[in-house]
This record gives sequence, C-alpha cells and structure tokens, in this order.
Amino acid sequence: MSQIYEHRTSLTVSGGSTSTTSLSIIHGYMQQLLIRANTDSTVFRANIVDDENVVRANWGFSTGELNEIGSFFPIVNKYKINITNASQTDTFQIILAVKE
Repeated sequence: MSQIYEHRTSLTVSGGSTSTTSLSIIHGYMQQLLIRANTDSTVFRANIVDDENVVRANWGFSTGELNEIGSFFPIVNKYKINITNASQTDTFQIILAVKE
C-alpha cells in the first residue's frame, strides 16, 4: 500500500512573495499542489524548485486558487514552493501531496 506525504502550511504574503520548503522526501510522485488564497480576488504566480535550485514547474497567473492535479513528476529531497507577484497582502494555504 502506498503512503501519501503531505506538506501543509499557511503563509502570509507581504510585499508580493513568500515561500515554504518541504521536509526531505525519500522518493515519490507529486500528486497535487494546492495553493489557496484567503481572498478569492488575489492574483499570484507560483513555482516549485528542487534542492538544486532547478525550477521543476512554473505556473502562470492564478486568481484565488491553484489546484494542480495530474502534473506527476518524481520528487526526491526537499522542494521549495514559491508564491510571487501576489496582488495584495493575503494568507495562503499550501498543500503538496506526494505518493510514495
């Protein structure tokens, strides 16, 4: 039976950007990346970067929520999730789900 690892956090964006870093993941496949702003009208961009500073996925502008399901790529070690270009100060919920 496969296990799911979830990196969950809540962050406040001030000045347009913030980031969070997952714990070290032994191995798995990204199953979901959910980034949800507290305010439906907040516009933002997001990307995910591996521990060698390589951008693994880059999403364009989203409004209120980014719910990426189906972009399954291998995950090993730590990953940094960046929120940039936020249109206002807001609180974001972030979930990175990885299936081992």
